[in-house]
Amino acid sequence: MDIDGGALNQGLVRVCSPDTGDESDHLFGQTVCISDGSISQAANNTGPTQIQPFVIGGTSQGINMPDNIAYQSGRGNWVIDEDAETTFEFPHNNDIWDCLPDGQDQDLLSDGCVRVASLNDLTAEWTGGIFDASGKNYYVSIQHNIGREGTIIDFTGWK
Repeated sequence: MDIDGGALNQGLVRVCSPDTGDESDHLFGQTVCISDGSISQAANNTGPTQIQPFVIGGTSQGINMPDNIAYQSGRGNWVIDEDAETTFEFPHNNDIWDCLPDGQDQDLLSDGCVRVASLNDLTAEWTGGIFDASGKNYYVSIQHNIGREGTIIDFTGWK
């Protein structure tokens, strides 16, 4: 779960979180956003609390079982780490997806996601991704890899 920095800058409370699901039961998960009105309303428990889908799993985009999320300050994008059952139905990798915020359209869904990284080790998964304050470095761990060594990667060059 991560705080929507864009909403916070406007004095609003909004967090987004993956709902991982269970791919082996064709429950591909989703990412939802929860809003609670203004900071004052949230603090006083008077906000209009709403839950809205942001990214639907199991769609043609190929996002299955979103597991971690990070807000990218400066751009307003959301980066989602996937933790799928990599051998279910056919071998497939766990990926990292960069998703646009919702734009000026009739829904509240992301306006699109693009795969930015993919693991080639079917035993491994991404976990715990987070941006630094500049939004230009994304740190993410790889766990359960075939070498049994935990790894932390710093993806740089985000603009």
